[in-house]
Amino acid sequence: MCLKEIKLKKAYSSDFDNILLDFYIPVLSHSVGYNRLAGFFTSSSLAIAARGISRLIKNNGIMRLVVSPKLRKDDLDTIILAHKDPEKLIEEKMLNELEKIEDEFIKNHVYALGWMIANKKLEIKVAIIRDEHGNPLSYEEGDKSGIFHQKVGILRDAEGNIVTFSGSINESAAGWLGNIEEFKVFRNWDTSEQEYVEADILKFNTFWNNLSKRVKVMKIPEAVEKKLIELAPKDIEKLDLEKWYPKVSGRRDKILLFEHQKEAVESWVKNGMRGIFEMATGTGKTFAALGCLVRTSETHKKLAVIITCPYQHLVQQWKREIDKFGITFDYIVADSSNPSWKDDLADSLVDISLGYKEKVIILTTHRTFSSNNLMSIVKEHKKDSSILLIADEVHGLGAERGRMGLIDEYDFKLGLSATPKRWFDFIGTQAIYNYFNEVVFEFTLKDAINTINPATGRTYLTPYRYIPKFVSLEGNELDDYIEQSEKIVRRYHEAKTEKEKDEILERLFFKRANIIKNASQKYQALGGILDELPLEIKWCIIYCTPQQIDKVMEILNMRGIISHRFTMDEGTSPDSKFKGLSERDFILKKFAEEDYQVLVGMKCLDEGVDVPPARVAILMASSGNPREYIQRIGRVIRRYAGKSEATIYDVVVSPSLVHLPKQLREIEKNIFQRELKRCEEIAQIAINNAEAFSTVYKIKHKLTEG
Repeated sequence: MCLKEIKLKKAYSSDFDNILLDFYIPVLSHSVGYNRLAGFFTSSSLAIAARGISRLIKNNGIMRLVVSPKLRKDDLDTIILAHKDPEKLIEEKMLNELEKIEDEFIKNHVYALGWMIANKKLEIKVAIIRDEHGNPLSYEEGDKSGIFHQKVGILRDAEGNIVTFSGSINESAAGWLGNIEEFKVFRNWDTSEQEYVEADILKFNTFWNNLSKRVKVMKIPEAVEKKLIELAPKDIEKLDLEKWYPKVSGRRDKILLFEHQKEAVESWVKNGMRGIFEMATGTGKTFAALGCLVRTSETHKKLAVIITCPYQHLVQQWKREIDKFGITFDYIVADSSNPSWKDDLADSLVDISLGYKEKVIILTTHRTFSSNNLMSIVKEHKKDSSILLIADEVHGLGAERGRMGLIDEYDFKLGLSATPKRWFDFIGTQAIYNYFNEVVFEFTLKDAINTINPATGRTYLTPYRYIPKFVSLEGNELDDYIEQSEKIVRRYHEAKTEKEKDEILERLFFKRANIIKNASQKYQALGGILDELPLEIKWCIIYCTPQQIDKVMEILNMRGIISHRFTMDEGTSPDSKFKGLSERDFILKKFAEEDYQVLVGMKCLDEGVDVPPARVAILMASSGNPREYIQRIGRVIRRYAGKSEATIYDVVVSPSLVHLPKQLREIEKNIFQRELKRCEEIAQIAINNAEAFSTVYKIKHKLTEG
């Protein structure tokens, strides 16, 4: 669930709201970023700023906190008389505050903040309030100034939705437990509230970036940071912060499936708990699959669930979605990140068979799923129990290695994919369909762009404009293509069956693809597209081949466009260099924040990477594989705050039939017809479909004449 799906009030008051349960825990449960102006620095104010923070920690979220030192009048006298360095005095005051903590509630929450600092999940800055002469103000004077009276909090979810809250919040234990606490709430997806959201963000950023004339902001003293880390536990779970919120149990927001998801579940159940969901990216196939999991668990007491997906980062994504859905089964991560997974899996299956355990979820990757180790453990230890297999991006299991994992021991089977059919792989496609059975539910791109999501009042995916750009091969490229093609054409005419002809066409198609993907005229087309875009280019993705990437980066750099590569070389593990994020996540964060205007990517941006802010895609290279272009379109039509439409530029090489030898022309026409079919499919559901079709048909008409 995202912040947008939480039922938020416009204002909260502790006089009649349970602010912790009604606001903090729900919003932090769905946030990955939390910025907070928290008033004066005391151990209790730190604890209050950390209320409900365990939910942000579970989301691997990041927090930024601004506090003001609580300086007394005599402290300022000491500073003014030059008896003490201001920063040294602030350090001593903060350390003294941390030394005298006795209350267990406050200890636990301060320790949690220390753990976040140690794990690069929290950054604290100190704001020193000054008078018109630049001298620090005392706590009493600062309080009278009102600069920090209106506390501000900013929460952001993974989709870019933002909730802010501001008001006269008393940041003390007494204020929380006794005094009336009031604040207003604003959401960036509500146009009537956007101005207030921007004001709250501006206020926080003004302090955080040290831009206020009356406030000097600096990093928290190193000794204080070290003290917080020293107090922190190595294992955050040992703090058990949830014990302070006993009313939370049973209050988890329940995920309610939409009608199309319910229909998918029912279709699967009616088909004997087997089948494939062919659902476009962003339409909720994960939750639909979890609905199937719940239905299976209701009728089968002893159940193991194996969820397999292409990449390790998707394993973690599945775990988060399972938590959101409210499923509390034990789980095992069975991949290279868990050295003991083989023993864990064997023990769990044995425990289920013996009745010591009823349910377990095994999260794994396609590679491990198809390994001899996993298959042999399942075969050996599956006894008196049932196994449900959920295969995300199921088309990946149609490859020769992936098919080995499709063993008979799985009782119930569900495959998920936007495009389950494998490109030019009849055998792999049939293996998937034979094993998982038929497609029992379909929700296409067209459905997603034309169907209203009842939770948001908008369509599930963002409408898009499609602008194809046709270019030609240069002379030397055409010569190379002809040379490659003539080696095959004789075999095509000698072929006796249509199947044999199709195989030859397939080979020619890939030979041709390697030349046209890197056609030099594509760079001229890219320059023209960049000229068409607004002066301030932002949130743009360019897809290209490994051979194109350097030239594309060069073109962007020459135009002063700030871009970054997104290839297979960027790290996927958290790293202190990237503030506790992986290199990939850091790049995506900078892209979302507009620090990078363009991402230049290859296949690694096709599948399993969410880039919801993106709203312009330039396809410099496409294979014609439906899965590829549907995935790529899916990157830029995900819903995101402020995004009303997306634009897709498609650079396509059209054939120069007049220059081709006669025996090649018909074959070339057949191959290019496939390319045009892809263009027509994309154009069909575009906002500007008439204009896009017109461009495609002009090329198609030339092809017919040729």
